[in-house]
Order: sequence, then structure tokens, then C-alpha cells
Amino acid sequence: MIKFKHLFYFAVTSIFLYSCGSDNGRTIVRFDHEAQAVKDSDTLVEFLKTHYYKDDVDSIKPLIKGKTALFTDSRLKTETVNEYDLDYTYYHFVKKQGISTKKNTTVVDSVLTTYRLSSLVVSDKLVKEQDLETPTWFNAQQIAVRGWLYGFTHFKGGVLKKQDNAPNLYEGAGEGFFLVPSGLSYRNTGALANKNLLYMVKLHDIIEDTDHDLDNVPSIKEDVNGDGKPWNDDSDNDRVPNYLDNDDDGDGKLTKEEVNKQGGDPLSNFSDATRPSVPDFLNRFIR
Repeated sequence: MIKFKHLFYFAVTSIFLYSCGSDNGRTIVRFDHEAQAVKDSDTLVEFLKTHYYKDDVDSIKPLIKGKTALFTDSRLKTETVNEYDLDYTYYHFVKKQGISTKKNTTVVDSVLTTYRLSSLVVSDKLVKEQDLETPTWFNAQQIAVRGWLYGFTHFKGGVLKKQDNAPNLYEGAGEGFFLVPSGLSYRNTGALANKNLLYMVKLHDIIEDTDHDLDNVPSIKEDVNGDGKPWNDDSDNDRVPNYLDNDDDGDGKLTKEEVNKQGGDPLSNFSDATRPSVPDFLNRFIR
């Protein structure tokens, strides 16, 4: 059987800054991600201490007398995550949680959003990069910015209000921003290399329990090791994460066929006494 594979795969190795050969004495210089992380952290803290959020215009402005700096604004929260073997801290600010009855999005749920993107290299200068004014669907396969995946988990969507002969509208969308260091952005590659990113977002809707590979196991539940990052779980070591792999255990039988045959919650089916911690759909000896 020919297995279908998604072409998208996150790059998780360090990128060389310069490459000048090897057998003739020339050297390869590796980019210092740790030093960049320290620099970014200082820039972000200084930015937050010298700016405030202006609610009535949904914008961040230089701090003036009588206003509360973002750094001490109770709505600003921090999270620290480990990516690429380094700890990174990102910031999120929830203006409106969102009134949807759906859960908060997970790191791999598809999102319908609009946003304004700015970059930040020095603490006193935000540079406008992109405005997306039309609600657009994104899924985790498309996203290279890990900070984006984490940032949306703090919001819920709105409620669909259908209109005759008019575009659908969402009321009560989640609103706010997240500010991510370059190590959780494009790192040291591309047009936004080594730039911290600020996303001012509205989360209109999500696909709850998104199933990217259509194997009847929600992508977030394909986080086998339980670290909250489904992109690093690859049960059959074929370089395709389980959440994008339609044959997770590499036994030649589609995961969805195994799940449908076994029935019930696929994460609760354990019938191999010799491998008691491996769900049947991830056990290549059970088909």
C-alpha cells in the first residue's frame, strides 16, 4: 500500500548562518540562538515597560503619564515553552476572551482569524508588516511560527451570525495580542529573521478537535508523550508526525481503519499485555 504523506514538516534543526565548505580549511559558523534569545528577551521587556495598551483604538502606544505600562498591566500574562532545546518566554494579552461555547483552541486546531502583524527589533520601534482584514482559515500545517500556535490557545472564538445575501459575521470574537520572540517566530531565516513578532488578533472561530490526517484521532490527542507538542510525536519514525500521518504505527494499515475496527476511545484501547502502555492503534503488532 502506498502511504499518503503530507509534504509539510517543521524544521527543527539549527540553521547555519554561513557555509564556506569544509575540506579546504574553510569554516562553518553556527548561529548562536541562545545569545539571540537573551537579546530578544531584553528587547521585549524594555518594550513592555515603555508602552501601554490603548483600549479604545485597540493599539499599543508609547507610555505616557497616567497610563499603565504593559509590563504591569494585569491583563498581560507570560508563558515559557521549550522549543529547539531552548526555553522561550512569550506574552499574551486577552482583551476579550471570546463568547463561543467551544473550548479554547489547542496548538493544532484550525483557526479563523484576522490580524495585524508588526515586527520588533529595537524596543522603541514597531514596524508594520501585514494587515489581514478578511477572516481567513489557517491550520497548523501552514504555520512555521510556533509562537502563533501557542498564542491562540488563550482565546475562544465568537458566535456565527448568519445574514441573508451577506458575508457571515461572528459576534463576540476573542480579541487581544501575543508577542513572541524571534526564536518562536522565523528564527534566523527569511525576511523576518531575528525579529520579534506582535500579532494583534481577532479569533472568529475554530475547528474544535481538528483532525489533520483524517484518521479519526483528533490531532491534539496524537501528542503521545504528553508534552503539549504533537509535532514531535512520530511513532513509526518515518519523519512524519503522527498528527499528519495516516498510518501512525507504520504497519501498512490506515490508522482510521484500525480505530473504526477497535471502536470506542482509541486512546483507551490496550489489548497487548506485552506492551501495556501502547494504545492498539499505535501498536504495529495489532491490526
